Amino acid sequence: MPRLRTVPGLVLALLSLPWLASSGAAAPAVPPAPSVSADLTRLLDDYWQLRLEDDLAARQQLGLPLTRLPDASAADAERRAAAAAALLTRMERLDPRGLSHEESLSLEVARWECRQAVAVRDHVWLLALPTMSRLQLRGVHTALAALPLQGKADLDAYLALVRQVPGLVRQIRATLDVQRSKGLLPPKDMIDMVVTSLRSFIRPPAEGPYGVADGRLEGPRREGADVAAFQAALGQLVTAEINPALEDLAAALEAAKPAAPQQPGLGRYPGGEEAYRALVRYHTSLDVTPEEVHRLGLEEVARIDARMAEVRAQLGFQGTKEEFHRLLRTDPRFLAKTPEEVAERLMRPVHRLEPLIERAFLRLPKAPYGVHRLDPALEATTFTFGYYQQPTPKDPAGTYFFNGSQLDQRPLANAAALIYHELIPGHHFQISLQLENESLPAFRRLGTQTAFVEGWAEYASALGVEMAIPRDELYEIYGRLSMDMFLSVRLVVDTGLNHLGWTREQAIAYMLDHVLESETQIRSETLRYGSDRPGQALAYRMGALKILELRHRAERELGARFDLRRFHDAVLTPGSLPLAVLEQHITWWIGEEKKRDGGSR
Repeated sequence: MPRLRTVPGLVLALLSLPWLASSGAAAPAVPPAPSVSADLTRLLDDYWQLRLEDDLAARQQLGLPLTRLPDASAADAERRAAAAAALLTRMERLDPRGLSHEESLSLEVARWECRQAVAVRDHVWLLALPTMSRLQLRGVHTALAALPLQGKADLDAYLALVRQVPGLVRQIRATLDVQRSKGLLPPKDMIDMVVTSLRSFIRPPAEGPYGVADGRLEGPRREGADVAAFQAALGQLVTAEINPALEDLAAALEAAKPAAPQQPGLGRYPGGEEAYRALVRYHTSLDVTPEEVHRLGLEEVARIDARMAEVRAQLGFQGTKEEFHRLLRTDPRFLAKTPEEVAERLMRPVHRLEPLIERAFLRLPKAPYGVHRLDPALEATTFTFGYYQQPTPKDPAGTYFFNGSQLDQRPLANAAALIYHELIPGHHFQISLQLENESLPAFRRLGTQTAFVEGWAEYASALGVEMAIPRDELYEIYGRLSMDMFLSVRLVVDTGLNHLGWTREQAIAYMLDHVLESETQIRSETLRYGSDRPGQALAYRMGALKILELRHRAERELGARFDLRRFHDAVLTPGSLPLAVLEQHITWWIGEEKKRDGGSR
């Protein structure tokens, strides 16, 4: 999974996460009217400037200066939501007739995102639960770590940003105080995790996330900058201001814990039912309900469970499903002894796929790729096995950072399926091709629709296994099925916790009955679904199923004219799209394919 940019509150997050969509309208027979195109250009420029205000990752990707950290206040979230509503009004007044297909794509991305921001506006306090604080602060850490430090001006700019960190922490604390007064606290176990995460940031200046290692300061030294004075000022900021502010926030969360609920689940809060419905639509980018997603999840779990039973029988395993899963969790064949071995076992299936990849794709990304271990200091508070980091100006390679701790609890039976999701033909293909596509407007090159990004990665993972893993390598086939099961179980558990009133114990028991992951991993996952990011886990399977559905539809309608490489190109070239709009775009593409060569080949 790629590292997603996060910002304060969901209304603000909706204004800063993915911004890309598509239109199904066919290209017009005549050029667009200049006035319509000019109006669209002005509108999208205003929209893009609003996004760029607080999107640190986008600014750095484009080489723009960072002069301030995001504003985490409720007042600013309301201001940005109002700005989104005003933009939406302008979009609705724009006559889309006469726009080219590409212009329609750009209009629809802005329209879709602004609609989502307006839809959740009434839920801002509920959706800004302080579990976001650690994610906000990690986003700041990532931005600071990527800043160039080549001279005195860079050192001054770095200090100016770090001086803003205590104020950001105080804004988060103020949000917590208001939410506590409204009875909107995360569950007790989530508070414990956030407190642990916050306190992991409280370290001596040379060791913490705001410190600068000497190796980054060679440029300023060569220019004669007073590096010692910089380090002294930075150390004073961390010791006297940042660490106390972080401790104050952690202590405030601990003080709030007695009043916090025991169980996770958005539906347990006043207004939570409506908020969760909005989140389901947002994260899936489809007009679906929690009830529909839950039913689909149950159907998928039953279907995949039957297929997994077939594979166990093919392997000649005589025991129960639970016994087979215990084997996969504990057998030394499926466990790495060192982080170095994890890296080797992840890259092995990549090398098997590389010679075959051009059979399914017309173009390949230029950016290199690889795997590295996470910073060990962050592994204890990282929810997932790892994440994909897209290429940046500082580091042009796409990298999967894996969690290298507790390796006895991280079985690798699904290593091939995992790395095909994260690198090729998954995240690295999709994200790098999008970043490298200079024909896209900047806001589309940097778009990250979760259901598309994660849905593509899951679709691509199954494609990679299909292409490179022989049918008789049944353990690896089972590993792919186990990922399908894991993501389908999420459809059941996320909706169960947030909509149907499941307890965390129910969710844990359901997951233990169906997935390979350890109980330790499952416990953190259930907090993610029910408290940290309700609805987000639905995006993965829903996206994969929609892309597969569209491929099957194109195969049926195009028959012998269907070219898998061209289909993949049609899906990837516009960048990440909301799934409902992707469907419209593929409808348009199928029509264009039928026109090629007079409708025949």
